[in-house]
Amino acid sequence: MKKRFSIAILTMGLSGLAAQVLLLRELLIVFSGNELSIGIVLSNWLILEACGCYFLGSRAERSENRLEAYTVIATIFSLSLLLAIYLIRTLKGTLGLSIGESIGFVPMLFSSFLILLPVCVFHGALFPFSCRIYAMFSGQEASSAGRVYVYDTVGTIIGGIVCTYLLIPYLNTFQASAWIALLNLAVCLVLLAPS
Repeated sequence: MKKRFSIAILTMGLSGLAAQVLLLRELLIVFSGNELSIGIVLSNWLILEACGCYFLGSRAERSENRLEAYTVIATIFSLSLLLAIYLIRTLKGTLGLSIGESIGFVPMLFSSFLILLPVCVFHGALFPFSCRIYAMFSGQEASSAGRVYVYDTVGTIIGGIVCTYLLIPYLNTFQASAWIALLNLAVCLVLLAPS
């Protein structure tokens, strides 16, 4: 079970980077791609990930069914990624802007915050749950956070390679997001399967 969960942590890192790249690319298209929009999107991403880690992740201590909670959070993260892509694609119409019209600072700030909210909060919650679950399987409370961080980082590196050489050149954003979601759902099913 420990090996299966290590794969889940790798998937968490891969999915986080892929989601960030895909959503940032889509938002840059809608926001006309200037440096200010990049700063706004990335700052919202970091703030929301931290909120997810702190507020939802704190429940990892009190949760009795941590593995089940992890799979629910990973599933919601996967589905919210697809929803976020759809919301970004319809954002200009929702704001009543015509083609070629720029989005102002305040709508850019709040719209990116609201669109990224479910994706980032649920992805941020996965790390503390991973630390608790890994400690439960390994029996090593002290080193679990460090080991989870290493697996997550390796997954992020793999995610960068996958995005660069597989997802972006050959798939559109919806297809790439769907594959990321399917990967997460498959890992969740493997985790819930009996040992």
